[in-house]
Amino acid sequence: MPASDDWHDGAMDLHGNEAWQYKPDSARHWREAALLLLYHLRLLNWWLFLLMALGFLAVGALAWLQLQAGDTQGLSRATDLSRFALEPGVGLFAGVVASSLVAGDPLLEVTLATRAGLYGTVIWRALLAFCLLLLASAAYLLWSLANGISYAKQQTPLVLLLIWLAPALVTGALGLFGSLATRNAALGAVTAASPLAGSLFLYQQLLPIQATHPFLLSYTYSGGQDATDWWKNRMTLLGVAVALAICDWWLLQREERLVGSSA
Repeated sequence: MPASDDWHDGAMDLHGNEAWQYKPDSARHWREAALLLLYHLRLLNWWLFLLMALGFLAVGALAWLQLQAGDTQGLSRATDLSRFALEPGVGLFAGVVASSLVAGDPLLEVTLATRAGLYGTVIWRALLAFCLLLLASAAYLLWSLANGISYAKQQTPLVLLLIWLAPALVTGALGLFGSLATRNAALGAVTAASPLAGSLFLYQQLLPIQATHPFLLSYTYSGGQDATDWWKNRMTLLGVAVALAICDWWLLQREERLVGSSA
């Protein structure tokens, strides 16, 4: 009987036919992942990363021109330019980007209700920003080292990493703290930039004061600084970054206040 056969075939399809099995669309999955990535980049102000890349290119061009002079003065100027880009430069970008991790999210209520939650989203955005900062700074660092620029008396991988990592972690954690405390991304960026600017402009005045050395964001490990003093500075900055990260974690728990800030 045709009707019975059709019903039987339908029943077989229901239980055993692969046509009823769920097959994820890989193209759709990658498209959704790309759209999500673009959303996070737009939230983090993707133009800042473009500006950072152009900044490294500009500093590299200026340093290359100084290196073409072939004298000690040109090498010193190129070193100062490169050190400025890797320490306060990357630190400033880290603070500005971190201030937008939460405060600038127009879909904050939706983010809180997702499976990843706020913590997972903030960690993802922080890792994304960190990877982009690392990529740009590592590319410039390798180029500068290949051209004879020296950053420290002992240029071990750990020293070269801490040259930019410690200031970036402090300003990043401070930028996030400022934006969470003031519920404003712009004020968070100002909060992160203020101690960095003070360390730069008051460096000569603060340098004779020994008690300020552990907290100077621009304390450079060059010929004039003691190695033990510099390591103490970097370990202190990492400790400050951890303390600020704990404060950020505490503020992220106050979800009602965060939702109120997005209104």
